[in-house]
Formats: sequence, structure tokens, C-alpha cells
Amino acid sequence: MAKQAGVTAEERTSFQGMLDAGFVDAFRELHPAAKGHYSYWSQRAGNRAPNKGLRLDYFVCDTSFFTESSKVIARDSYVLFDQVGSDHCPVVLELEIKP
Repeated sequence: MAKQAGVTAEERTSFQGMLDAGFVDAFRELHPAAKGHYSYWSQRAGNRAPNKGLRLDYFVCDTSFFTESSKVIARDSYVLFDQVGSDHCPVVLELEIKP
């Protein structure tokens, strides 16, 4: 698995670097206990139907997006599982933008 795109040591280290720099994975922040919310499934292996996938698509945000006093607040993030036509599906970040 270490050579599989999306989960290589280099990719994991790079993503962790963003988190260590103070950014936040919006989906994980809003849904910390969520399981099985993937945005990619191998078409070759037929993994979409049994939901054996990876969450490769992210919104990485400033921590201020999760503070009620902010002018921009992340309200929800989710995967559009039912959107077909690709080995990836769209991910959504709902923001509240205050005047």
C-alpha cells in the first residue's frame, strides 16, 4: 500500500505539514467520528459499490473558520456519494460569510 497514490509516505508527510502549520481538515474537524466517507474508489477493482475507497479530496482551512466570531465560518463539509461519472466524487464545504 505504501506505493499507492494518495497514501505514499511523501503525500502523508506533506499533508501532515499543512496540519502542523496550523491548518485544519474541515471534514475531520466537523465530523471527527465519521467513517466510510470516501471521495475516491478504484474503478479497476470495482470498489465503489462496496465502498472501499480513500478520502483524497480535502478542504484545508484556517482555524479561524471554526470560530463563531469569524467573518467566515465553516458550517458543514461532506461528500456527494451519489455523483457518478468519475473515480472521484465532489466534496462540499458550506461556508457562512458574515457581512
